[in-house]
Order: sequence, then structure tokens, then C-alpha cells
Amino acid sequence: MSDIELNPRAQRPRPPGPSVLLAVAEPGRRAALFWFGAAVLVLAFGVGMAIRQFPGEFDWMYTVISHLASTTRNPDGGRWASGALFFAVLLLWPATHFLARTTGRADILPRAAVAALRIGLICCAALALEGLLELDYSRHLRKGHEIVALFAFLGCYGGVLGMYLHRIRETASLLVPALMVILPLCAIGITQLALYFDQRDLGWVDTGWREMGIPVWLSFAFWQWLAGIFLGLGLGCLIVTGDGEGARGARGSGDGSHSRDRNLTLTRNR
Repeated sequence: MSDIELNPRAQRPRPPGPSVLLAVAEPGRRAALFWFGAAVLVLAFGVGMAIRQFPGEFDWMYTVISHLASTTRNPDGGRWASGALFFAVLLLWPATHFLARTTGRADILPRAAVAALRIGLICCAALALEGLLELDYSRHLRKGHEIVALFAFLGCYGGVLGMYLHRIRETASLLVPALMVILPLCAIGITQLALYFDQRDLGWVDTGWREMGIPVWLSFAFWQWLAGIFLGLGLGCLIVTGDGEGARGARGSGDGSHSRDRNLTLTRNR
């Protein structure tokens, strides 16, 4: 009879117990969800105060986000939106540490995605400080505000979508929230292209579009607000499902340790 048959425990590695998985995943996930929830509440409160003090009527479907945070267009409420964004970024930062631990360190894609998300958040904080302190980056660097905003957009979206691309390979059900994040971006591209070829003389979107009868689905502001909301929901989904990724990592390390125990047992028997 072979040594493997004499040692049935060496034939199949034992999966780690539930307590091990909970110890690895649950505390970090709960903390990340707490910081994420706090960031959402702070941002919602600040945006609500900014809308309340917005001069005249505020129609979010025809008013871009930057107008809400601008101290020029919203003198009394702009700092509420900028301050809320700054503190929301600070609150979200611990959640990026959790995502870094749960997306796996072996692949370059998840590590690059987390790095991109952090760069995007830093740029969001820079935009918030610009509004709070009335810095106007474009006075010091040509198109400075636009450059920072572009990096904020690319970082946040690139980071979130990169993590989804990594996780979808193992969890196909995450395709739904990933598509939810992408949908507003596709709509922005299609509608702006349609406006470019058909109605170039409209100018930048504002509430005047509504009086002219321009449909809301052509409004950049409408899709911009939805893009921000869906991006936040997508990030929250990554945090909620992050324990599963961590559990797989724990299971993989557990399998490796049991494999080493099996090899040690066979060596001793020989």
C-alpha cells in the first residue's frame, strides 16, 4: 500500500474554516463600508446645501456639477459642495487600502487600478481645494483646471473599471454593475457627437436648453450627474463584494499551506 493511501489526510487539502475567512475579510470590509457610507453622507449633505443656496432655480438635468461648486456661479453654496468633496475624498481613502488588499497582489491590473483610483481621488481633492480657496489653477497653468479635472475623471473611472475587469474574470455577475458604470460614459459620447454634427450653435448646456425644447437625453449635465452617481454605486459594489475576493485569496493560501504539509508528510514516510 502506498504512503498516500496510508495518509488520507495528505490526499486532499482541507479548506480553511469559516472563522479563518471571517478573520481575513469581515473586519476590513466592514470598516471600508463604514468609511464609504460616511463619505456618501458627507457628500450628499454638502451637495444638498449647495443646491439650497444656488441662486435662482436649480435644474440638475441642465446644470453641470462644476456650476454647483463654483463660487462665481454659486457664491453662497459653492464652498459647501467643494468642502464636502474634499472631506469625502479623505473618508474614502481608507477604503482604497481595503481594495488594495482584496484585489490580489499577483496581477498588475488590480494594482494599477487601485493606483489610478488613488490618483483620481487626489485630483478630486485638488479640485475641491481650488473651489474652497478660489485658487483658479488656470491662472498659473494654461488649462490647469481642465487638466486636473481630466486626471480626476480618468483616475476614478479607470480605477473602478480596471478592478471590475479583474474581478469579472472570476465573478461574471459583476458584469451588471460594470455596465451600469459604463452606460453614462457611452451616452455622453453618443449625445455629444450627435450635437457636434447636428446642433453646434447651441453652446454649453444650461437651463436655456429646457426653454428651447432640447430633450434632456441630449444634455451633458444629465448624463454627468448619472455618471457620478453610478460611479459611486459601482465603487460601493466593489467594496461589498471585496470580502469574496479576499476569501479566495485566503483559500488559495490555505491550499498552499496544506499542500506543503502533504509534501512534508510524504517525505517523512519515505
